[in-house]
Amino acid sequence: MFISDDVAGLDRLFSAIRPETAHILDKALNGGEVTVEEGIHLFSLRGTELWALVATADELRRRTVGDVITYVQTRNITFTNVCYTGCRFCAFGKPRHDPDAYTFSLEEIVERAREAHSWGCTEVCLQGGLNPQLPATIYFDIVEAIKSAVPELHIHAFSPFEIQYGSARLGISHEELLRRLKDLGLGSIPGTAAEILDTDVRQRLTRNKLSAEAWVEIVTTAHRIGLPSTSTIMYGHIDTPAHWAHHLDLIRRIQRQTGGFTEFIPLGFIHERTLLYREDGARPGPTGMEDLKMHAVAA
Repeated sequence: MFISDDVAGLDRLFSAIRPETAHILDKALNGGEVTVEEGIHLFSLRGTELWALVATADELRRRTVGDVITYVQTRNITFTNVCYTGCRFCAFGKPRHDPDAYTFSLEEIVERAREAHSWGCTEVCLQGGLNPQLPATIYFDIVEAIKSAVPELHIHAFSPFEIQYGSARLGISHEELLRRLKDLGLGSIPGTAAEILDTDVRQRLTRNKLSAEAWVEIVTTAHRIGLPSTSTIMYGHIDTPAHWAHHLDLIRRIQRQTGGFTEFIPLGFIHERTLLYREDGARPGPTGMEDLKMHAVAA
């Protein structure tokens, strides 16, 4: 693999690839914006051109953040796997009478947060299925309980789908729910439930999940009131590189508008035990080369 922080080395590599590909990569290196159509082209690269893409992404990474790696020590607390939605791509959610269904009590959630803090974690991440048996105030209850017990912990919690669900159950707006959670101590939200921000693909993944428009509205509302979020894509199923490029462009436009994304997280589709794979003809997740391209193009 050719990865270089030497611009002269990049120039030599660019001389060995097609001019149209070299033009796109050189434009990116000089601060230009890669279009959706150019993004689709980049996802098609192979051989030497793929290594030129990777080298370009690595150089942009070096210029942006340098070579020091930082991380947050966090603990994921998935407080229930009971979910009524029935997403075709999901092998996690269970009906409430399933023998493998579980739901943590507030005391169990707090105990896990205390334990995480004792391990040196500075953050807990909480997400769960949409469990109608839990009280409508459950998201408020969780944040308040953790902050009362371990006020030092940053709480990163509740996907846009959970925000939509909680708002509907309480009969309040997304903004009111988010503001109340922030006042109780919520620090940021996961940008999950994005999957692919394309209406046709989302309808095949699940008919009951929030729309792409609702995901954007909730995330931008969170950013506007001072709650940052991550951003994600879930790829390698019934989607195509064109969907990936359009998805990345939408994430980029939101970031330009709000500056509220802390990171971009590519999530490869995990196909085992999913109806999307067994019945709907989905691929068994992305290939290793597609993973490499996704990280490089997203840079």
